[in-house]
Amino acid sequence: MKINKTKLIAYCGMIALLASMIVGLLGFSNSTKNINDIKNQLLKKHVENNINLTMKYINNSYGTLTQGDGTLLDSDGNSIEGRFGVVDSVLEDLGDKSTIFVKVKDDFKRISTNIMSDENERAIDTFLGTDHNAYQTVINGELYIGEAAILGESYYTAYQPIKDKNNNVIGLLFVGMPTKTLDDIVKSHDAEMSKINILIIVLRAISLGSLIALVGASVVGTKFNIAKTHTSEELADMSE
Repeated sequence: MKINKTKLIAYCGMIALLASMIVGLLGFSNSTKNINDIKNQLLKKHVENNINLTMKYINNSYGTLTQGDGTLLDSDGNSIEGRFGVVDSVLEDLGDKSTIFVKVKDDFKRISTNIMSDENERAIDTFLGTDHNAYQTVINGELYIGEAAILGESYYTAYQPIKDKNNNVIGLLFVGMPTKTLDDIVKSHDAEMSKINILIIVLRAISLGSLIALVGASVVGTKFNIAKTHTSEELADMSE
């Protein structure tokens, strides 16, 4: 049987190239997943830090908050409803959306916010809603971190209950970052990295494929030569 060494190298190379590209693409898929995981970790860390900073803004500006007359009162007994100095400072200094709520019966009403409606008005006197993602967590006095929709836009958010001296929930502080902001950054990064990664995958696959093909062809060729030698020797013995 005659073996075409050139074809053998080509076949081995094609198989190795395909295998290398599959492995490379799987690695690229995992890389994309890792980027998304990192994005979520960054968002979580961001809102965790900024909810704490915003609470310090509140304490510095208003002192210890109490509840009275259906709203939240500063340490001097004045209502903070309609006062936007803190939330505007948060937007200017930290770049985040923020809202202060007062607890009204079983819900929370917005009394100060830097979130603007489509009519360019502050979204106050509206309620969180008992069906909100954060509701069950914050009504129990715990910090909520996660995604939530606000005026039709997706945010990565933190909701921190505001409590009185008896540890009763009297209000709520919200800090959020539009997920689109970081998504746009990640998409731009992904687009550039995709081009680079695919090029690297192809080059690695070609290099690895060529190496495997040469080694495979060499091994098979050696075995064939050994078999050919044995066959020749057997034929020589038979002719004697």
